[in-house]
Amino acid sequence: MGDIDRVQKTAAPRLCRGALSAAGRSPILRAAMADRPSTAALQLDELLSGGKLLVAALAILVAAGALYLFGLLGEEATAGAGVVAVTLAAATLMLRGAPVAAPGPRTFAVVAALATVAAVLLAALPTVVPGRPLAEGELGQAGEKLALPAGAHGRVRLLVSGRLPEGGETSVTYAISGPQPEVDGKVERVFRQVRVGRGGRGRAATDHNADWYDAEVPAATAELTLRKVNGQLGSRLHVGVYRPLLPSPYPWVAAVLALGLAAAAEARLGRRNGVAVPAGMALAFGLLVTYNATPVAAVGQVGGGVILGAIAGSVVGWLAGLAARKLLARGAP
Repeated sequence: MGDIDRVQKTAAPRLCRGALSAAGRSPILRAAMADRPSTAALQLDELLSGGKLLVAALAILVAAGALYLFGLLGEEATAGAGVVAVTLAAATLMLRGAPVAAPGPRTFAVVAALATVAAVLLAALPTVVPGRPLAEGELGQAGEKLALPAGAHGRVRLLVSGRLPEGGETSVTYAISGPQPEVDGKVERVFRQVRVGRGGRGRAATDHNADWYDAEVPAATAELTLRKVNGQLGSRLHVGVYRPLLPSPYPWVAAVLALGLAAAAEARLGRRNGVAVPAGMALAFGLLVTYNATPVAAVGQVGGGVILGAIAGSVVGWLAGLAARKLLARGAP
């Protein structure tokens, strides 16, 4: 019995080495082993699918909202945290299942997620957190000018804000010459019906004090001029000149390209509504924030963008994914 045990113990390693050697020589076995997800890929897929990153994004939103309500976090920082959290949540949903997918579809999913993140952050984040302007100043009377430094030319975004007098004008229009096209804007007070008590109705006023304007400043332009003001302002107009990371209409172009990549990734992965829908929701959110929010009124627009973006973006993403799957099925042999 002892001799037999020694023979078995000696033969077992040889058999294992022989099997591994045969696997190395066999192209079929080599391909099967190569296609198996690595341990790191399985761990990453578990992290993405387990909801931990989604909980982290929700925690960012809740924490920022709580700090904002207690006056410990400003408008810009709160809105910026909201934009980052929504983008993180969308990327997490888009990449579910990608780490353990085949190399081709996995690459498509990663590229689509990166394109979506870039399209949202490069357009929406500077809208609510614009940073330092190229030039800024205040204009109050027609004919007043704002000098421009040497680098404040080309494609720019103007942030114009002001206030209305209490109990006075409900709308003031203005025109600023220098950019092409000329900036025509207004500061207005909007009234809406609200419920008061049980069955009562009343009017609540909301002042629309700021707007972004996409324009181009010619190289020969040395100043901006307040050409006209129609009405009585409650303050001087504050004008800031900023360099956009994605000048208009490129936020739309980036969103369309990112959605196309997401739809193609969904078709390649075979995950119905798993990639294009969250991409569409994030991209719609980004466009809503980019073209409606300002640093003066950012938190409400970010909150509204989450709701409207989820509704509109999910429909657009579903349609894009459906079209991509049909095109892929039509092109298959």
